Amino acid sequence: MQLSGLITTFIFITADKRPFEAHFIILTHQNSLNLIIYHADTKPLMEQKMLPQLLQRVPKSMHGRAERYQSEKSSYNFIVGRLLLMHGLRNLGLDDSLIHFKIDENGKPMVPDAHFNISHTDHQVVCAFANEGVLGVDLETIKEIDFTDFDSMFTPNEWSSIKSAEDPLKSFYWFWTRKESIIKALGKNLNYLHQIELDVSIDHFIDENQIWYLKDLDFMDGYVGAICSKREINNIDLLHVNL
Repeated sequence: MQLSGLITTFIFITADKRPFEAHFIILTHQNSLNLIIYHADTKPLMEQKMLPQLLQRVPKSMHGRAERYQSEKSSYNFIVGRLLLMHGLRNLGLDDSLIHFKIDENGKPMVPDAHFNISHTDHQVVCAFANEGVLGVDLETIKEIDFTDFDSMFTPNEWSSIKSAEDPLKSFYWFWTRKESIIKALGKNLNYLHQIELDVSIDHFIDENQIWYLKDLDFMDGYVGAICSKREINNIDLLHVNL
């Protein structure tokens, strides 16, 4: 069994009748959270010019968006993300037609009765499924960047941790992927990033008195990933899918 937490505030009155607040984490037992993450590499598909065949495997309603991308890579990543979603739904015994697939106002994909999230970077696409509860996943390729382009995305404390780290670039992506996974789990947009402050010493984040748990996603060399969920993650199975 795993423990889940909720932040609760109590107001006490002292002997001299002065009120003060105390915050407690109420811990409750819950079943462990297990994740299955399906992964695919779009580079071989691009090299074989497989986009027309891949399009035939997803609903026609998705063809227009796939074909509107200016980048060929983005088109492949978009379609492969949907194919991984369909693959996962089939394995769960759920409807994989994507008839009820929708995207909310902040770009989060949703399907009834399924707990999933999709991320892609470079030629790598992942689709994570949880046995229960909301989750967010983010995967990023480690590449050289100009930190000043991201000034507003991190707090002064976070920048201090990043720049003092043994490997500042990897530390940057550690913070970035965790923040991205949080906003994807919460259904927020990028404007919410600056409202999040992470501490390198803890693996959770609190939003509106709810604890969200964070976990690194061990992927291939050259990539950094993170997962956010309402419950502590017990196990992750990373499965490669040949499409």
